[in-house]
Amino acid sequence: MKFSQKRLSRPNLGSLLATRAGAVTLALLCAVVATGLLVFALSSYKHTTQAVIPQATVLIATGEIRQGTSGDAIAAERLYKSTPVAATQLSAGAISDSSVLAGKTTSAAILPGQQLTLADFATAPGVTGLLAPDQRAVSLTIDESHGDTDVLLAGERVDVYADFPVGGVPTEVLVVSDALVIKPASATPTSGAGKSIAGASLVLAVTASQAPEIGYALDHGIAYIAVRPPNASAPPVPFTTIGTIVAAAPAQTSATANSSTAATANTARTKP
Repeated sequence: MKFSQKRLSRPNLGSLLATRAGAVTLALLCAVVATGLLVFALSSYKHTTQAVIPQATVLIATGEIRQGTSGDAIAAERLYKSTPVAATQLSAGAISDSSVLAGKTTSAAILPGQQLTLADFATAPGVTGLLAPDQRAVSLTIDESHGDTDVLLAGERVDVYADFPVGGVPTEVLVVSDALVIKPASATPTSGAGKSIAGASLVLAVTASQAPEIGYALDHGIAYIAVRPPNASAPPVPFTTIGTIVAAAPAQTSATANSSTAATANTARTKP
């Protein structure tokens, strides 16, 4: 008795594509695989975008800052900008708050684009920590009537005038405009750069070229100051004499008279 064996045929790609049903089945299978790959890719992309790199804010120099520049000058002149950077690119000791600069000076030059760090600064001693490289501190021994010592505060700004005899004519001259008050003339000590600044003299921060001008005014004239408001306009005249006062008086009187005449005319027109 013989047993016959039949070899079971296995489907192949050619025979599968030979029939309509096989081709449709293969197309559906490819579509399912492609959909799965697309879903996986989208999931991976979403996970990547959600994993945001941590950022921090740091102060970056907008220009070269010379060695010895005070932190107060850097802040006043806005020699930096607050910039977000990746946490991985943050320098050690990077400064993010400008208040940290108060009372400090740069211990080395800082280049444009460089992050400001604690290592770049050192605590400045006394008054020098409040001055920019082109500034000098000058003292004026001045009384209340000439120096507004009863109202003047540190951080305010003043115009400095002096009386000189010019050609035998007493003349009031504007010596320095918009000078910064480091310390008012008071026996009460004030704080500067973390140090106590005592003394009864008025201390101003002026430019290096203005310092000798104030010195000359103190030695050869009578100095006094005028306190400026924060939105002060420029002083109108550089000097005043009795002649300029007299010359201005008629114009002021005329302007007052014209205003009075105009007011009287308006009143007359409004009467029934």
